[in-house]
Amino acid sequence: MNISENSTTDIFKNSSVEYRNGEVIVINSNPDRYSGVYKEMADLLGDAAAVKIWKRFSGLNISFPQRLYSKEFTRQFIEENMGTMRPYDIARNVNLSERRVRQIINEIKNEKENGRNA
Repeated sequence: MNISENSTTDIFKNSSVEYRNGEVIVINSNPDRYSGVYKEMADLLGDAAAVKIWKRFSGLNISFPQRLYSKEFTRQFIEENMGTMRPYDIARNVNLSERRVRQIINEIKNEKENGRNA
């Protein structure tokens, strides 16, 4: 399980769309046509994604938690990479402190030792 260090890919920018009367119409990308946060989304993700987000979430207040990855994924990533990566590098990949990564590594090691002794 690897985490790419690349930024968001441009997969959404490949097709630009506009909705008219509920129908999708292909258009050229132009983030300046949108207002506020939609302009930022169109610039970052492309017109198609910005319009999809608008159609699905318009009128709602959305906050994005700081935690991107689930606790299960984070623990699995740490367990799979603790023998090959430094805690500092793991911490950067999963957006945790190095101290927390070391704590999780110790928890994993303790669980493995207790599993052998049982």
